[in-house]
Amino acid sequence: MRWLVGWSSTASGPVPPEGRAIQPVGAQLLWSDPDPLWAVGDWRPDEVRVVQTDPFTRLAVFGCCGATDEELRVGLFAARGGALRHLTAWSGSYTAVAQVGRRLTIVGDLAGARPVFHTDWAGGTAYATAALPLADLIEAQLDVGHLGALLACPDSPEAMGDGTPYMGVRRVPPGHALILRDGARDVTGYEPTASLAVAAPPLDQGTAVDAVQDALVEAVRARLTAPRHAPETDDLDPGPVPGMGPAERRAA
Repeated sequence: MRWLVGWSSTASGPVPPEGRAIQPVGAQLLWSDPDPLWAVGDWRPDEVRVVQTDPFTRLAVFGCCGATDEELRVGLFAARGGALRHLTAWSGSYTAVAQVGRRLTIVGDLAGARPVFHTDWAGGTAYATAALPLADLIEAQLDVGHLGALLACPDSPEAMGDGTPYMGVRRVPPGHALILRDGARDVTGYEPTASLAVAAPPLDQGTAVDAVQDALVEAVRARLTAPRHAPETDDLDPGPVPGMGPAERRAA
């Protein structure tokens, strides 16, 4: 299991009882106080990328992203002006975290396949891409109402809203971004929505099919061109019985 986790504190708020130097177990620090960000788990070097223009304007991308470093910098400049959609237009499957001064922006994807969670902690807001670490951080109890709604309406995600199985831990809805400023949070949508009361202009079917095809090809290409990480073959697997491991069976 792997996730990213960070914290945004108030500029003049109280220092957490554990101190600002708190760090998740087995975490890699990407940038430090006052708004630290960590990568936790078995992230490979090519799956965690950080670009920055100055010490307080930077972008971290977690996962498989087909953008070049220069494209990431262009996206960072666009996000600095508020254009968050530029952070979601690259091929691949990833989570983007942009920092501009004391403003942090954690962008969720449109499908909700890479969720983002947040909770109140120590006068600020903690966020992560997994709900369990945040629940453990605040010692949250189970949300029985959420679990009941999940059992009663498994095919209706709107019944759960932004809740999670843990009380006090919230999920950012798909197509939205979590924006943190000095510990205060705001969840805003970055995908424009069209009113159903006004008829949308007809879209050419061939153009739409070609656009979907191009997007799928780019997404698959980003996965196939990613570096391969083959397991080490120095230590052979002996198997449960000496002399009968996978290597010996293949040799026979």
